[in-house]
Amino acid sequence: MNPEHTNLLYFSPTSTTQTIIKEIAKGIGKNVSSALDITKPEIRNLSAPEFVDDLVLIGAPVYGGRLPKDAADYFKAIKTSGSLAVLIVVYGNREFEDALIELKNIAMDCGFIPLAAAAFIGEHSFSNNEFSIAMNRPDKKDLEKAFAFGKQIKNLLGQFKNPADLAPVDVPGNFPYKEGKQLGPLSFIDVTDDCDSCGICITACPKNAIDETDTYATIEKDCIFCCACIKACPQQARIIKTGPIKDKAKWLSENYALRKEPQTFLAG
Repeated sequence: MNPEHTNLLYFSPTSTTQTIIKEIAKGIGKNVSSALDITKPEIRNLSAPEFVDDLVLIGAPVYGGRLPKDAADYFKAIKTSGSLAVLIVVYGNREFEDALIELKNIAMDCGFIPLAAAAFIGEHSFSNNEFSIAMNRPDKKDLEKAFAFGKQIKNLLGQFKNPADLAPVDVPGNFPYKEGKQLGPLSFIDVTDDCDSCGICITACPKNAIDETDTYATIEKDCIFCCACIKACPQQARIIKTGPIKDKAKWLSENYALRKEPQTFLAG
């Protein structure tokens, strides 16, 4: 099989999913025709793309064992005919649970043939200097595995002439899916006096959930707990305050410190 175009499509508030997808694409070795980052709401508000006879790498982080709702809703609107999909989820070293099978089912409903899939590890949203959870991942080893996975996909593409010859890739997970946990609205971010009003947090937020007129406070009803604003702040002026999210970060750091490795899956 030789798809006409290779396309990247991802939701990636803290850039971990984006990093993994781009490295997989390097391993595949084909020219990338388009890279659509749907993290910002103004992009998600546009019409979803249509793909014909393409190879599309689709990725998102895992939140509570599921896809982020904003990403899932956007992916469901994609249209395709005869295109292959590589499906990637990135999780914070706990579990990816039903996120990958959810992404596979969405892709198939859109008309994709899922060629390959993977669950990689990225630094957890709640990870910080006090409670480390998969800190600085994806690291060099992760990127090497992402590149090698891309090469495996390239080899697989050379083994089949007709996408119809492929059975969709088998991935772990359950259906019905795990019930998504509802955390919010919850006040969990403090803005300290170190804030210099640079506005980088506003740019980083995938939900427009930061109020510039109110000392850059988080708009709690819109927050999805991705912590992109915290990780992007150059002054480290946004911090997780004492409370349930900080307690969760402590629990994760104590119970999921053992390094997990990426899992990859290929059709056939």
